[in-house]
This record gives sequence, C-alpha cells and structure tokens, in this order.
Amino acid sequence: MRVPSGRTLLHDRYEITPDARLPGLSTPSAPAFAVRDRRNSSRKLFALLCPPGLPPRVDAAAVLLGAQPAGMLPFVDWDTVHWPPLGQRCMVMVYERPLGGRLSDVLGDKAKTLREHEAQHRIIEPVLGALRDLAHVDIPHRALRPDNMFFMDTDRRKVVLGDCLTTPPGFDQPSIFETVERCMSIPAARGTGSVSDDLFALGVTLVFLLLNRNPVAQKGQEDLFYERLENGTYGTLCSGARIPLSLLEPVRGMLSDDPEERWGLRELDLWVAGRRLTPIPKRSAMRPEIRFEFDGRAHITPRTLAHAFSRNPSEAARVLGENRLVNWLKRSIGRSDLAESVAQLAEVTQEASEQGSASRHFIVPKVCALLDPSAPIRYKEFVFHRDCFGLALAAELAEKGEISAGSEVLTEDILGATFEIRRQLAFESTGIERLYKHMRGYLTRRAPGYGIERVLYELNPGLPCQSPLVVQDYVVGVDELLPALDRAAGRAGSDARPVDRHIAAFIAARLKQDVDRHLQTLGDLDQGKQIEGMLSLLALLQWRLGPEALYGLSNWIGGLLGPAIEAYHSRSARREIEREVPRLIRQGSLPRLYDLIDNGERRRSDKSGYESAIRRFAAAETEIHDIEDGGQARLDALERKGQQMAAATSVVVSLAVICLLSIIEAW
Repeated sequence: MRVPSGRTLLHDRYEITPDARLPGLSTPSAPAFAVRDRRNSSRKLFALLCPPGLPPRVDAAAVLLGAQPAGMLPFVDWDTVHWPPLGQRCMVMVYERPLGGRLSDVLGDKAKTLREHEAQHRIIEPVLGALRDLAHVDIPHRALRPDNMFFMDTDRRKVVLGDCLTTPPGFDQPSIFETVERCMSIPAARGTGSVSDDLFALGVTLVFLLLNRNPVAQKGQEDLFYERLENGTYGTLCSGARIPLSLLEPVRGMLSDDPEERWGLRELDLWVAGRRLTPIPKRSAMRPEIRFEFDGRAHITPRTLAHAFSRNPSEAARVLGENRLVNWLKRSIGRSDLAESVAQLAEVTQEASEQGSASRHFIVPKVCALLDPSAPIRYKEFVFHRDCFGLALAAELAEKGEISAGSEVLTEDILGATFEIRRQLAFESTGIERLYKHMRGYLTRRAPGYGIERVLYELNPGLPCQSPLVVQDYVVGVDELLPALDRAAGRAGSDARPVDRHIAAFIAARLKQDVDRHLQTLGDLDQGKQIEGMLSLLALLQWRLGPEALYGLSNWIGGLLGPAIEAYHSRSARREIEREVPRLIRQGSLPRLYDLIDNGERRRSDKSGYESAIRRFAAAETEIHDIEDGGQARLDALERKGQQMAAATSVVVSLAVICLLSIIEAW
C-alpha cells in the first residue's frame, strides 16, 4: 500500500505524520506526532520521536510491549522509521492517546486543586499499581512528574504514567524530582535507579498537587541544591506550607533523602491498606559553629563543599594547598579520619600543582569522593553516576561531537581512584569496577576497533553507530550495518573508506565473534594490508549475516583495491586480478572479492616466483660484479700474452728472413 506524501510508515501499519505535531503530548526531548492505524482508523494514537544521538531504553521497550503494566499509557509499538524532516532514520515510540490532557494542567487552577480525600484513590493507588507492575519486570519508570502523567478519559478520573522510553532514565526530570545524589549528575548519566527513585518523584508530585503549585519555582538551581543538602528535600519543599495531616506520613517517608529510611512499595502498600507506621524521628544534622567559606558560600557540610569544589577545581586546588580545610574538618566537623585522608591528598595536590595546572583536574575529583562518597563521579563538567559512564560518553559525543573528558577519566583512572576511596570507606563494591578496568584495556589499544569508540559501544548496547557514513540510517544492530553502507556508497567520496574507527568499534562490540585478526590487519601501517583487513572484516559480516548481494558497497570497495592488488609482485597475477574484479563486483559478493585478493594458492605462487626471481637476479648480479671487478686484470694478462706472441712472431720472421737471405747468397 502506498504511503501518502509527507508521511512515514512503521511496520506497514502505523502512518506517522511529521507535519501533525501534538505539543500537548510532547515531552521535553521527544516531540509528539499524530498516528493513524491502517487496520483500525478509529484508534487514537500518537508517536514520540526519540532524540538522535542518545540511546533510548530499547531493552525496556521490548519488555513493556509484552508486559503492558497497568497505570501506564498503553504502549503500542516501536522501531526505527525514515523521518523526512531530518533526512534520516529515527526511533519512534507509539502510544494510545490520552483524552483528558496532562495532570500538570490542573496546577494553578484553584477549582481543580487536588482534595485531601482524593489524593489516595486518584493519584497514589494508580501510580502504586503501575510501579508495582514495573517492579515485577525490574524496570524503574524514572520519568514520574506531573507533566508526564495523563488523564486517559475525558472525565479526568483515570490517571496514568506517561512515556519513560524515549530518553535515558531521568534525562527529562527537573532536578527537584531526582534524589540529591542523582540530580548532581548530568541528565543523561543519572542512572537506571530503582522504584525508590520513582517513589521519591511521587512524593514531590504529591506536594505540587496538594499545594497546587511548584513551591520552589522561584529558586535558582544552585541555591535549591544547596538548600536541599542543608535542610533536606522535605524541608525545602514544605517549609511554611501546609500538608494535610493524613498525607504527612507518606509524603515525608517518600521524600526522605536517606535511601535507607525512604519508603518503598511495602511501606506505601501498608499505608494504603490503612496501617499507619510510626515515623522515624529525623536526626538533626550537626551544624558547625564555624562555616567553611569557599567560592562565595559558607558551607556547613562536607557534601556541599565537595559540590562546590567540583564546580571550581582551580580554586579548590589552591585551597587544598593550605591547612584551612584539614583544620575545619578536624575541629569543626569532628572528622579526624577524614581530615587525615584529605591531608594526604592535599600533599599530592601540592606536588602536582608544581608540575602543571592541569594536574588539579585529576586530584580534586578524588578529594570530592572523600568528602561525599555517595555522590556521582566528578571530573570537570563530566559528572556521572557510577553505572552510567557509557551514557555520559554518548551525551558528550552528542553535545560536543567528540569524547575528550570521558577519555581522560579512563586514562587518568579517575574511576579506579574513586572506587578505591569507596572501598576504604566501607562502601559496597560492585562488578562495575571490573567492567571499567576492562574498558581501560580497550582504551590503551589505539588500533581501529579499540579506543574510546569501542568503550562507547560496549557500554551502550542501544546506541546507533555514530559513524558519519551511516548515522542517518540509525544502525543499532550489526545486521543493519552492511545494507546501510551499501546505501552510503552513493554518497561517499571517491577517497572515503567504508570502515572508520566508529564502524570498526561498532562491529567489534556487536558481532559475537572474535575479529582481532581482522582488526590487526586493518591497523597495519602498510596501505595494502589496511585495505585487505577492511575487506576481510566486511566479507566476514556478509558471510555471517548477509545480504546475498551488496552491489553499491562492492563497487565502492572495488575502487579502493589498488594498493592490495599492487602487493602482488607478478605483473601477470595483477593483470589477472584486475580482470576478475569487475565480474565479482557485479555479483555483489564481498567474500568472493576477498578470496580473489587473498587467494592462498596465488599468494604462494607469487611468493615462490618472487623468491625465484630474486635468486636469478642475485646470480646475474654476482656474475656482472665478477666481470666488472676482474676486467682490468684480464686486459693486462691479454696484453702480456700479446706482447709474448708478438715477440715470438718477430723471432720467427727474423729467422725466416735470415734463412731466405742465406739461400739467395748460396745461389
């Protein structure tokens, strides 16, 4: 069936109209568009366009499509489609359309303020059911907020959670909906999290709905963050506000900044069932009499100071060279153990600063890890949760077009130092540390298929290949790569090669087969060997995954085979290969093309013929050398022989003349 002009088609069923945008259903990062179901035109559907460059939650999408948890927007389908406005393929997620708008639409409208008695059955119970179903499939939502909650019906009675698949977990969340530890990270690297993070976001959502406003809307992000660290999230949100007494217990429990004290599904289930829990008295944080002045703020906790240090490493390095911080930790905070550890690092900082200003970037993150071991890993502006290094790399590449800070984090082993500090402080160690050590091994190898590109694809299974050659085709699976390169053949320049560092790393990370031999050849200094390695790698892919014919790619590679053909010494062998290449290009078979270039029998014959020619040439050279070196001696010998023969001849002639004269006289 023909696709109408200006539309794109998902799975031959869902027509998506790029011109029919739906702002009321869009997320901060994923615009929404109208969808028509060809099999049932009465269905109300919409599609969200995933932002290119960031990996969507494709693993979660595959699970949720089959699970269909209650209390969520019904998930219909997902995949990549050609998106005409961008001229490339993009990932889309298709949902049923809610009919009553967003939950955030009621904020500010006094007539629609959430009543105390409505909060439980209209908000808490449906959200609790959705989170419970998500927990059964081990998928946190991580996008729970009022503007991502919808009324499915026009009467606005049924509340459901919105999309959680188009971006990395927590990416679109305003910082107030994230726990203190997670909101420190860059948005793409806040971490998968757990249902505990979703319950925290539910607590913030309830406060917004009960107060019918955002109580911290006028506060700057930095001021809000420091206030949360000093006064707690509950105190920051609810200071001076009236939370209904019946809801005070669950709101306080879900907004606890201590993960050990924060309510989970069990506690909320018990509260919904009518059982009231005895609240745990909140211990007041010790406030030192003397505050630590740094970067224009007076700090009362090491946590806030660690955050300030990470934002200004140059000034932090200078302060670490003094004794002021050590004395404050020891006398005002009462942490002699922490003061001693900081003093040791301060000594290293002083030595490093004498070597160059760049050294501060490698010392300050370690000090920050000591001051706040539960915080994300910080390096310059590169801040990420411990299990999200891969997502942080993808975000840096999408934003800057390169991966420099992430590469330095591995090179300087910032991760290893942070894990060591956490071990010393008795924090739980995980398998993530072993994974990062493995990634450092990739980084130390500079050959194609390794380096930071390999780390990027190993840690982001859902990230499409970022090579400029195929980025517009949104290649997620390795089986999609060769068809994309076949299409790219018509766009590539005459000197371009179909395998760059991104493609080599993508193949090595995605193909479940050892390709080290191919990568080593690809990274050879000899240009002919490089071409041979490139062809062998792509031929392996076609042999394993298809398709049967790649006419464009074969023609592209055929034009690059010159250096590989020139590696043969025999002119006749080269002419024979050159005659065969066009025929195999027309077949579109890379394995056959590779067999032609790297034919074992032809290689052996060429080698033996070349060695034989070398021997014949060496013998001729020796003979010529001998002739050239012995020529004058033979001339001298011939001259002497000539002189001897001349003398002998003259004697004979003289005797003959004498005899002749004697005979004449006798007559």
